[in-house]
Amino acid sequence: MVEGEFAVLFSGDRPETVEGEPAPDAPFCVVAADMAGAERFAREAVLRHPTMIARVYDRRGMVGAPLFEAAGAKANRSEISAKFRRWAGGGLFGVGAALGLAEIISGFTINWAGMLAARLLPVGVVLLLTEAAIVVGARREQKRKSR
Repeated sequence: MVEGEFAVLFSGDRPETVEGEPAPDAPFCVVAADMAGAERFAREAVLRHPTMIARVYDRRGMVGAPLFEAAGAKANRSEISAKFRRWAGGGLFGVGAALGLAEIISGFTINWAGMLAARLLPVGVVLLLTEAAIVVGARREQKRKSR
């Protein structure tokens, strides 16, 4: 792909044919000459295959978030969303920190609080750091594109 071309990648139920040609069994993408064409193809594909999700990326591929996403009416969206990462990560981190602090204040006499804190804090940190990395990457990409 060259600058200015866009790829439409499919997940879920993939089309059996693409522009009259049988679709390969392996993962594949359809390359469009412009963004409007890629969006149009993605919308048409999910209308024909309601359990499919079509995502449009630029020549860098799946490095960042998709530029456009079209999901069919019956598409399975089992991915972790940004909202979930923020709320669950913040909640787990906050509860874990509070339990850890309670354990420290009690002089390490209530072992269950420390045990729970040791399990909740790392999961919260991972979710929050993942979201932070995605946000920072998206901001860097915006700055790079604006130059």
